[in-house]
Amino acid sequence: MDFMSTFTELTGATYPKEYKGHAITPTTGVSLVPSFRGKVVAGHASLFNEHFGARYARSGNWKLVSASRDSTWHLFNLATDKSEMQDVAAQYPDKVRQLESQWHQWATTHQVFPKPGKKK
Repeated sequence: MDFMSTFTELTGATYPKEYKGHAITPTTGVSLVPSFRGKVVAGHASLFNEHFGARYARSGNWKLVSASRDSTWHLFNLATDKSEMQDVAAQYPDKVRQLESQWHQWATTHQVFPKPGKKK
């Protein structure tokens, strides 16, 4: 998602608001150009993704993950477990619910559903 913002800045282009009368969802990316120039970039407070059914939500040091074959959410504290080996979902059910809710909100606003070929 950051590539679009980066390329737009590098080329001096403007990200369009509409195309042929259709509104375009604004990009959520952050340009990487300042980091190319040696500046510290804060990055994203939260990240979300879905790809072939696998999905994740990351906020701060917390990362909620679900594999494509398994709809169960797994929670990791990246501050203490960078390798994502210790699932702490059972110890932090409120954090699971919070991140899952944020993921569903992101999925709704980013047209993750309905899946192609499936009825609405």
